[in-house]
Amino acid sequence: MKVFAILCGVVLLAGCQGANVTSQIRESGEPGSSKTIRCSALNTGSEQAVNDDLKQYDGWKMVYASEYTTANKSNTAAVMCFEKPFAR
Repeated sequence: MKVFAILCGVVLLAGCQGANVTSQIRESGEPGSSKTIRCSALNTGSEQAVNDDLKQYDGWKMVYASEYTTANKSNTAAVMCFEKPFAR
């Protein structure tokens, strides 16, 4: 029983580690310029799904990226924002 309690404690501690959040902001266009901005939330578990989602932003400039992951890599998510000149 004691071994079971220790095992449960180890699993609980490993699964409840703190999250790592990283982000990067890039300089956006020129002051006063009109831009269209779109953001996309991604689950980075599937490379194909990420590529399919990001394909719609080909030709756009990435201006923001943020990644959230736990230390044991059990969950990873990202948000990316893109801009392009406003089409009139």
